[in-house]
Amino acid sequence: SLYREMMTASDNFLAEQLMLMVSATLGDRLSFRASRDHILETYLKAMPSPPRWVDGSGLSRYNLCTPESLVYLLLELYREIPEERLFALMAQGGGEGTLKEWYIDPGEPYLFGKTGSLSNNHNLCGYLRTRSGKTVAFSFMNNHYRKPSRIVKSRMQGILNWVRDHY
Repeated sequence: SLYREMMTASDNFLAEQLMLMVSATLGDRLSFRASRDHILETYLKAMPSPPRWVDGSGLSRYNLCTPESLVYLLLELYREIPEERLFALMAQGGGEGTLKEWYIDPGEPYLFGKTGSLSNNHNLCGYLRTRSGKTVAFSFMNNHYRKPSRIVKSRMQGILNWVRDHY
């Protein structure tokens, strides 16, 4: 599905086009701004820290969002979409997509998420299934680092593995 493609491999051009398609359902013009405003006012009104959202692709460095807001979105999705379907749409640790080399467990996947990367920035938000059976929503935002991203990813994996094993 389109959702699965966007959550596993991602396509910034397609994201921008989707926002234009949303505006076409709202009126007679193609406008990212109209789509954004409608989404913020209709679906994200209760978001604790509204984002600064300047483009549909997510590539602009002017886009600003907090980890708290991303966790809010994850919790809203978790309430609305059955877990099995929601997790099947996302990249899975050790599976296909942006997490295929990370969060690998010989049993079953335990991390389901979405990455976002630009130079010197790597973000990950998603859901973590703990060994005790709990589901945790999380968001990591790493920016302005000057080391290889694999070091940042390795440290995140260590923290998330600890949460998986101890929570």
